[in-house]
Amino acid sequence: MKTVKTMMDEETYAHLVAERKKAGVPSVSALFLLRCGVLTDAKEASEIVRKAIRAAKSKKVGYEFRLRDLFSTAGWNAFSKGARLRAGKMFHEEVAAAIHGLRASRKSSSNHQYYIVAS
Repeated sequence: MKTVKTMMDEETYAHLVAERKKAGVPSVSALFLLRCGVLTDAKEASEIVRKAIRAAKSKKVGYEFRLRDLFSTAGWNAFSKGARLRAGKMFHEEVAAAIHGLRASRKSSSNHQYYIVAS
């Protein structure tokens, strides 16, 4: 995979963050992909997982959560359903790799996977 970096001033970045929020995508990078017409559920899911892992790592050891708990309600609902489902599978695979200090905990009665910050 290739990485593209774009340098910009604070004002431009703030504008792009506002546009990203309006568009309901997880990052400015995803906004660029969306505006170029190449954002797919898989790419959006990848961005969701990347942000979720970063958010989960900032929580205290012992914190139990669902993937959606790492986002605001409005932020989570702004993602497409396909991207949310794919992100759930991808996040589970990342946790199973045991390299992020997270582990699967339990499943709820509605079959939602819970995770716990292990270290």
